[in-house]
Amino acid sequence: MTTINKDGMLVDKKINLRRFQSIEHGLINSVKAIVVHQTDSSTVQQAFNSYQSGGNGAHFLIGKNGIIYQTASVNKRCYHVGRLIKSKCLTLNKSNCNSSHMATISAMSWSQQIKALNSHERAKNYPDRYPVNSEAIGIELVGSHIDSKTYEQITAQQNTSLKWLVNELFVHFKLGTNDVYKHPEVSYKNPGEASTAVW
Repeated sequence: MTTINKDGMLVDKKINLRRFQSIEHGLINSVKAIVVHQTDSSTVQQAFNSYQSGGNGAHFLIGKNGIIYQTASVNKRCYHVGRLIKSKCLTLNKSNCNSSHMATISAMSWSQQIKALNSHERAKNYPDRYPVNSEAIGIELVGSHIDSKTYEQITAQQNTSLKWLVNELFVHFKLGTNDVYKHPEVSYKNPGEASTAVW
C-alpha cells in the first residue's frame, strides 16, 4: 500500500518523485477532489520544462508510457483548476440554482456572466460547487491539443496508471468517484481535454 511521507509525497515503487516547488503555492488544508488534465505538450520533458519556469502545474504527471511522476506535494496548492469555475448547479441540476440571481447573471454579457458565476459559486461549499485549487489534487496526462475542441487520445498505459493513482488517492483522502472531474467540467477549457481519460 502507498504511504504519504511528512513532505506530502507518495511513497510507492510505481511513483517517481520529481518535485517542483516552483509550482507549489501555499497549503491545501483538506483534499476534497481530484481534477484530471492534459498538458498540451507531447513529452514529459516539455511538461517538466514548463514546471521549472513556475506558475501553473499539477501534483502528478503521467507520461504516454504510463510512468507516474509526483511533481508537487499533496500538502501544497497548485494552480491547475483555473481562475474561473463554472456553475455546478447550472450544469447538473438547474432546479438547485437560485433562479432570481441566475436571471440577473444571465442578462449580463458573456465576460461578465462567467465572472459573476464564479463569485456566486465560490460563496458555496464543496460539493455544492466545483472544486478549486485550495482543495483539489491535479493529475496531468501528457498530450497535446489538436484543435480548439479536441486533444490527443489518452494511451492505454496512461489510463491504467490513472486508475491506479486515483484509487490510491481515494483511500488516502476518503474520496469517491463523484469527487473526480475532467478539467473542462470545472472551468472554461478546451472541451476535448482529458475526454478519453478513464478511472
